[in-house]
Amino acid sequence: MGTTEPSALPKSVAELARIVAGRAEGDTAASIRGVAALCEAGPEDVSFLGNMRYLDAAAATRAGCVILPASAPKIPCPARARIFVDDPQYAFSLILSLVDSARPRPLPTVDAKASIHYQAKLAAGVGVGPFTVIERGAEIGTETTIGSQCHIGENARIGRRCTIYPQVTIRDHCVVGDRCILHPGVVIGADGYGFSTDRKTGQHRKIPQLGNVVVQDDVEIGANSTIDRGTVGSTVIGAGTKIDNLVQIGHNCRLGRGCLLVAQVGVAGSTTVGDFVVLGGQVGVAGHLRIGDRAQVAAQSGIMSDVEPGQILFGSPARPHREAFKLQALFGKLPEMHAALKALRRPPQPRAEGGKPEA
Repeated sequence: MGTTEPSALPKSVAELARIVAGRAEGDTAASIRGVAALCEAGPEDVSFLGNMRYLDAAAATRAGCVILPASAPKIPCPARARIFVDDPQYAFSLILSLVDSARPRPLPTVDAKASIHYQAKLAAGVGVGPFTVIERGAEIGTETTIGSQCHIGENARIGRRCTIYPQVTIRDHCVVGDRCILHPGVVIGADGYGFSTDRKTGQHRKIPQLGNVVVQDDVEIGANSTIDRGTVGSTVIGAGTKIDNLVQIGHNCRLGRGCLLVAQVGVAGSTTVGDFVVLGGQVGVAGHLRIGDRAQVAAQSGIMSDVEPGQILFGSPARPHREAFKLQALFGKLPEMHAALKALRRPPQPRAEGGKPEA
């Protein structure tokens, strides 16, 4: 069965349709008490079909109501009620937000086990968990929640209504904007990977990293991701960018607005990424490059040179995706192509008397 929240649900199918601006069909008076995936939903749950790969699940679901794409009204679905919208996933997220907003939350408190410097500034409604350290000069905005075992460095600034989960480190002089979400283990402002190698001795000498990190508004950063401070100046994460788990952003990088970086992406130092760029899982980007606005890079690709705006790339080194897919298809045929070439290059056999080749 789905997750239920009596204070937010039940609602009728007709009420849910109004919330998601959709068109309801079937038993619109049916009462919906929970939310669930197609394969787990019961008769009092609402679910959704956001990917056509799950048509079989939609055809077999026990959900009382399913949110379906308006572009495909004939999809087989046994639910006694259906809601048609342009974007089922987003519509379902609106219902999830409704459920989430009704969950009881403890009032914000500053735990007695937290260590807060007397010169730090905490605005109204700030919550701080146990064993968190907030250093001198740090500023925390209104209604921000900081979990347990976090470290907020000297003169760091965190904006309003942020959620900082346990064991996050925001080092000195770094800035986090409003409404940001930092998941457990995030490190903002570790030293950049900067060394000068002595050509005579081979010794690697550390270059002081005196800059900071600026995370703009509405950014979400996944667990155990790290963003290095600039050598001088700032490493910048643009407003609305969403970063998955285990992502590494090098020093002095500048990410634009609304970017999506999927798990295990690595961006080397001093690279500039434009607005609304998508980097798939495990993409590696070399340093000192420029990636244009709205470029898309498929998973496990390697970026070794600048990328023009709007390009779609794949492979390592990355190529335009159509070219890369053609090459991938050819790779599978290399053994037989090699055998054919080898046969063509084989020297002709001498002919025996009577015109037939010798055995």
